[in-house]
Amino acid sequence: MAEKASTKKPKTETTKAQTTKASEAVKKPNKGIFAGIIVAVAIIAIGIAVALLNGSKADPADVTAKIDYTRSFFIYDNNKYTLWNDNGQRLTEDEYKYRSDFVGGYAYVEKDGQYGVINENGRMSVEFGKYGSISAKSGLFLAQDGNTKEYFLITGSGKQLANGDKLDVYTSSSTCGFAAVKLSDRIRIFNYAGNLVAEVAIADDADDPVMSNSSDFGLFHYADTNLLFDARNGMVLAKFDGSRHTFEVVSDDRSVIILENYDDSHKYKLVRGGKIYDLDEAKYYGVTDFDDVLGYDGSYSKLALLDNDYKILKWVSAHLELKDSYNYATEKEDGGVEIYYNGNLVKEFNENASIASTGVLYENYYAIEDGDKAMFYNLDGSLGINHEYREIKTLFRRNHHAVVSDAEDEYYLIDARGNRVGNAVAKDISVYASGYVLENSDGKYAIADKNGLVVTEFKYTDTDYRSYAKPRNIWTGSNGKNSYDVIDVDNGGKVILADANVQSFYANYFTVKNTESKNEYYTYTGTLFYTSGN
Repeated sequence: MAEKASTKKPKTETTKAQTTKASEAVKKPNKGIFAGIIVAVAIIAIGIAVALLNGSKADPADVTAKIDYTRSFFIYDNNKYTLWNDNGQRLTEDEYKYRSDFVGGYAYVEKDGQYGVINENGRMSVEFGKYGSISAKSGLFLAQDGNTKEYFLITGSGKQLANGDKLDVYTSSSTCGFAAVKLSDRIRIFNYAGNLVAEVAIADDADDPVMSNSSDFGLFHYADTNLLFDARNGMVLAKFDGSRHTFEVVSDDRSVIILENYDDSHKYKLVRGGKIYDLDEAKYYGVTDFDDVLGYDGSYSKLALLDNDYKILKWVSAHLELKDSYNYATEKEDGGVEIYYNGNLVKEFNENASIASTGVLYENYYAIEDGDKAMFYNLDGSLGINHEYREIKTLFRRNHHAVVSDAEDEYYLIDARGNRVGNAVAKDISVYASGYVLENSDGKYAIADKNGLVVTEFKYTDTDYRSYAKPRNIWTGSNGKNSYDVIDVDNGGKVILADANVQSFYANYFTVKNTESKNEYYTYTGTLFYTSGN
C-alpha cells in the first residue's frame, strides 16, 4: 500500500528511497527537528567552484536565474590560479590570485600585492594599483585609495557609488547581490549592478542595520523600519514599521514571500502582488507547489485552509491532497475519504478507503485506494481514468506522468489520459523531476528520461542525479567502488565518461581522479581540459 498523502514537512533528502514518492504538497518552514537532512557534497581541495547551479544571468523575468551565476571558474594548482570557462577554455594564465567568487559577473583578484577587479572573461575592469586594497561586498566592492586612504564603494565595472574617510558596509551573505553603506546622514542600499534600491535617514541611538536574504530578495531592518526588496532589479517591494523580520518562505516562482517576526516567532507577514497581509492565526505557514498559502498547528497534524484574504477558512487533517483551499480530498479521523469541490462535499468513501499516494496534485486527479484497488478521481469526485490499478505509487508530477502497477513488482508510467508512456517497466520506479530510476528483480538499476524512455541498461549498482551539473541533465551510474559512468540522460543516455573514479560535480565541470592520483577536469561534453600537476 502506498504511503498516505500528507502535507507535513517536506524532505530535502535525495536518496533513492525518498524519491520513490512524489514531492509533498507544501514547502514548510525549516524549524528544528522538522528540518530535512542536507546531503553533503564532497569538495576536493584543489578545485574552487565559484558558479552556482543555473544557466543564465539574473533576469527578473526568469525565476530560475541566479545573480551569482557565471560560466567562469578558478582552478588552484601548483600554487597558481587560472581562470577557465565551461567550454574548457583557459582565460588567464597564473598572473593573479583568486580572492573572491564571481557575483554579477565580477570578482576581485590580487597580483604582486596589488588588487584589481576582473569580469568573467578574465579582462580587467578595475586595474591593478588604482586602489590600495579591495574587498568583496556581495557583488560590490569596498576599495581604499592607497595614498589618501579614502574609501569607495564601487561596482564591478568600477563605478563609484559612495566615498568617505570611513565607510561601514553591511551585507547578508557573500553572494546575496546587495549591500548597504552608512554615510554621515543616511544609509543607502545598492544592488550588485549599482542601482540605488532605497535610502533611510540616520536615526539617533539606533542599532546598526541588519540584513538578510533569500532567493535574491533582501530584507533590511533599521530603527524600526523594514524594507523588503528585490536585489535583481533594485526595487522595493514592501515597507513596514516594527520589529525585525526574517525570511520564512519564498515560493519557487518568487510570487509569494512569507516573513517571520524575529521577536515573536508565530507572527508572520505575507507579501504578494505588492500587498502586505498579517498572518497571526496559525503557528506556522507554508506555500504549496501551486503557490497557495496554508497555515499549520504546532504539531503539523492540522492544516488551516485560508480564504482570499488569507484568514483561516477551515482546519482540516494534514493527510490530504490539495489543489487549493476549496478543492481537496482529505482523510477523516474515523476512516474514509471526503472530496470537496468548490468548498462543497461532493463524494465520500467508506472507512476502508484512503488517499493512495503521496504527491502534489498535478493534472487535477486524486488517487483513492479502496480495498485491493486504486483509482483516479477528478476534482468534482467523478471517475477520472476508467481503470482499476493494483497500486498508484505517485500522482502526476511536473513531467505529467504517474507511476502505477497492475501486478506486483511491475510498475509503469501513464499520462493524464491513462495511456502508457515510454518503455519503463520495472520492479520499482523512483521519480525525479529530471527522469526515472528503474530497479529490476536482480537489484540492478537503469535510468529513463523525462519521457519514460529507458536510456541505459540495467547494469548499475546505484544511480544519482547530479543537480550541480545544471542546466545539463547529468547522472552517474555506479559500476562498483570508485567506478562510475557519467551519463547525459537528455542526450539519449550518452556516456560522457565510462568507468571513472569521479570526485566532484560543479556547475561548469566535473573532476576525476586518475590512476596516478591526479585530478582531471572535464567539461560536460566529455572534454578533458586540465590535469593537476601541469
